[in-house]
Amino acid sequence: MTIAILVFSEPRDEVYAAVDRLSEAGLAAGHTVIKLSETHLSFIDGEILHDGQPLPKLDVIISRPNFVEEPSLRTYAIQLLADAGYKIVNGTPGFTWAKNKLTQHVLFAKHGLPCPRWGIARKPDDAVALAKKIGFPVIIKVAFGTHGKGVFLAKDEESLWPIVDYLGIRDGNPMIVEEFIAEAKSTDLRAFVIGGKVVAAMQRTAAKGDTRANTSNGGTGSVVELTQEERALAVRAAEVFDLEIAGVDLIRSKRGALILEINGNPGFKELESVTGLDIARMIIEYAASTASSR
Repeated sequence: MTIAILVFSEPRDEVYAAVDRLSEAGLAAGHTVIKLSETHLSFIDGEILHDGQPLPKLDVIISRPNFVEEPSLRTYAIQLLADAGYKIVNGTPGFTWAKNKLTQHVLFAKHGLPCPRWGIARKPDDAVALAKKIGFPVIIKVAFGTHGKGVFLAKDEESLWPIVDYLGIRDGNPMIVEEFIAEAKSTDLRAFVIGGKVVAAMQRTAAKGDTRANTSNGGTGSVVELTQEERALAVRAAEVFDLEIAGVDLIRSKRGALILEINGNPGFKELESVTGLDIARMIIEYAASTASSR
């Protein structure tokens, strides 16, 4: 079987999409693995080119949307590939919704997914008013960010003003003001979903002096057993966002499991290290099974 791994950046940045692990797993399973970069694709008169050459026959494409920007600038490629008959794992609209944290929160509310109290404001004055209503401390998030970038903690109004003033000047985009869950003690849970099942999970603990538990920011991972409630919430979130492969970040609170974010390009190297599971192999096996069932 010929499996393509599609990244949305230059080939030098493919490490961020775990292409090396996926390629290794695909080859070990006896598949032919082709690396594609969205930046090297072009489309004309129904023909699809990669580096100026016609795209070969592919059984399935694994989409790894490793970019941080407005997703509508990228979705055309996935749509044209799908229209040409290519089977795509994690295509649109799923990753489009997941890339924008504003859209994430709107869908959380629409589908009744429990999450920390939150509000959205564009003006600094309004953001401060929301924070007062939610209660300090609060978390501030920007619409587009990854690896914990664009996430801020404001312990009080005095520390909040410089953050929202800066964000208002920087791009003027809406800001998410979110409840800080103190009882979680700077930890969260990463549930990895493939094909509607939680296949692995870990607890992430923030580095000393930080509240962001992302392992890319110095946080550490450890083995954790998810409750049935937490598993069901992770699976439901992946379903809502139409994601076949998803990293769902949860937090334990006094009122039960809450969803923080969902990721359509979830990293898994730390998860493999912590759990000893071969997540790359699971992704390859799932992609191959979807191609076989066409």
